[in-house]
Amino acid sequence: MSLLYPILIPFVTALLCLAVWKMRRLQGWITVGGMTLTLLAAIVLFNEVRAEGIKSLQIGNWDAPFGITMQVDLLSCIMLIMTPLIGLAVSFYSIASVDTNRQSFGFFPLFNFLIFGVAGAFTAGDIFNLYVWFEIMLISSFVLLALGGKKEQLEGAIKYLALNFLASGFFLAGIAILYSITGTLNMAHLAQQIAVVPEKGLLVVAAVFFLMAFGIKAAVFPLFFW
Repeated sequence: MSLLYPILIPFVTALLCLAVWKMRRLQGWITVGGMTLTLLAAIVLFNEVRAEGIKSLQIGNWDAPFGITMQVDLLSCIMLIMTPLIGLAVSFYSIASVDTNRQSFGFFPLFNFLIFGVAGAFTAGDIFNLYVWFEIMLISSFVLLALGGKKEQLEGAIKYLALNFLASGFFLAGIAILYSITGTLNMAHLAQQIAVVPEKGLLVVAAVFFLMAFGIKAAVFPLFFW
């Protein structure tokens, strides 16, 4: 269960912020508290993984590779620590710098849902759930980008949404190809199956789709044109 805490805490924090919708300053301090707890939970998880090795959780007790797998290693734990650490700094800054108009449109709940998506992505044990967590991040970040309703924001948000939907299409296409040739989406199982796949050409196509998807989302050269 310790694997779930760095994910559940931002989610619960977002719900608490929604519950005190009109108390905008309180939302900020709830967010600070949530980020602090998330950071502590991530540090505890890191120590457990360092002592015991990779930790896995099968949601609903469905065995891998058929169920939803959540899994962390030391790299995942480091990223889980970095996420609330940065989130904590942003929370303090946001209390003082984000104007009340943007706060009134749900800045703090959206920010917590964004952290929720990021933390989930770092614990995803199968590639389709990685896609789902990315979409949670996309929805939250899109609304945060448009928050305030200024012309420049809306223009940027529309471009951001359109290009990310295109990238998500590439992502799904890559996932579909991988599943068609391996019969699995579990990352550990994929590592075994890919080694014996005869259709190497399709693997290259899937790899190109993933490169396009993550390249557009990350705006890496030469896919930063948007």
